[in-house]
Amino acid sequence: MTTDNDDDSGRPALLARVALGETGFERAAVWSAVGFAVSYVAFDAVSIGASTAAALGATGVPQSLAAPVAGTLAVLTAVGVVAFAAVGGGVLPAVLLAYGPFAAVLLRTTGPEPYAIPLSDPVPFLAAVAEPLGVAVAGAAAVGLAGYAIGRVIAGIGGNERESDAVPAEEREEREGKGESAGADD
Repeated sequence: MTTDNDDDSGRPALLARVALGETGFERAAVWSAVGFAVSYVAFDAVSIGASTAAALGATGVPQSLAAPVAGTLAVLTAVGVVAFAAVGGGVLPAVLLAYGPFAAVLLRTTGPEPYAIPLSDPVPFLAAVAEPLGVAVAGAAAVGLAGYAIGRVIAGIGGNERESDAVPAEEREEREGKGESAGADD
């Protein structure tokens, strides 16, 4: 039996669970940083691969591979955000997770010359960096929110508990009768 106070205390907890999720910011921050680094270097790796293939006599190698690389990275990021949300990530960590790769992609496609910081006049450089990073926030928010929604739908289809962690109904009833929690062995 619940009281009105129980219902009111559940709403902030529900909002916190949606915003933060069951999987913390730590994982999202690490994968965002790794995603930034891998995405930033992916453009160089693909460029080196294309140059090597052309030098070895391969024909039909496109000169600019920035668009396909950027598209591939965006799709991989979206899939990662959906998977993260499906295993308990919240909205804000999902947005953070998407930010790193999107920032790298936008810096490499629309930002200043990579690996070159003009120390004599850094203001135009900083302005050129700020714009892609700002757009990355908007892109990460859009993909993070959509990915969260899709991930939670996928998680709902699979059930609320993972099969390996599920406690059989008989055991759960027995534990509740003894006053133990159902997830004591987690």
